[in-house]
Amino acid sequence: MDIPKKTPFNPETNVYNLNGKTLPKTSVFIAKIYLKKFDVVEVHALGETISKAVKVVEQLQRQNYVTIENINTFTQKFEDNRTKAKIIVTLKVTDDGKKRVNEEIKQ
Repeated sequence: MDIPKKTPFNPETNVYNLNGKTLPKTSVFIAKIYLKKFDVVEVHALGETISKAVKVVEQLQRQNYVTIENINTFTQKFEDNRTKAKIIVTLKVTDDGKKRVNEEIKQ
């Protein structure tokens, strides 16, 4: 049986678009990968995913990985005349958070 080779996740921008299908625990881990590479990370979420984004950001702040710099909410309009609520949370990694993320994630 072949074991699939793991490829490291390497984000190119500091924008983390939260997926509604990903578990919150996994989303926190992915956010830590972003925090390892970038000092300022934007978490974007649309519609029903907003509550999950709030939970993820709240957990990171409670564990002293980040400070919340800015929260922006608005309604995004789509080409087919649909609208959805959108949230953008700007996070800044703390000094202690950067050290802990580097220890936890070996990539």
